[in-house]
Amino acid sequence: MTATLRPSPQAISVALFVRDLLTYSEQLIKFDRTMTQQDDLNTSYIVVNTSAQAVTQSRGKTFDGEAEVMKYSATMQQSVTLEFYGDAAYTNADDFLLLSDSQAARDLKRSLGLTTYNVRQTTDVKQLLGSQYGNRVHVEFNITYTPSRDVAALRIDSTQFEFKVED
Repeated sequence: MTATLRPSPQAISVALFVRDLLTYSEQLIKFDRTMTQQDDLNTSYIVVNTSAQAVTQSRGKTFDGEAEVMKYSATMQQSVTLEFYGDAAYTNADDFLLLSDSQAARDLKRSLGLTTYNVRQTTDVKQLLGSQYGNRVHVEFNITYTPSRDVAALRIDSTQFEFKVED
């Protein structure tokens, strides 16, 4: 039996961001190189790699007295690497670098509840490895996301004490 790995919610959000920003086919966007094999050197795949550790920036909780719900949340920061492959690898990497600061990108991030930071590094892996075949460019940037959970919690309006006095 083969286990199916499901990408994290933040990886899915990044993939949706890339898909909509670059107007790209979902069929060509992969996750973390799991069970993915490059069939040819020309197809322009984009791999969303969120394998880096996520760091907790802050934690919090808020209580909604009306609904009697406690909300626990954390703000997490994580490094993401987009791996661009194929004939359009350089063009796609440049498009992402340049368009990620556009108004369309801001609107997309707002709708996805995702914060992305400027691209901090671009690596031409093909040149780095001295390969003659198959374009491959890595683009690295950070994201911030805030997972939260609601837990039913009863409100205590007033405390009641009962004192027992024994003679």
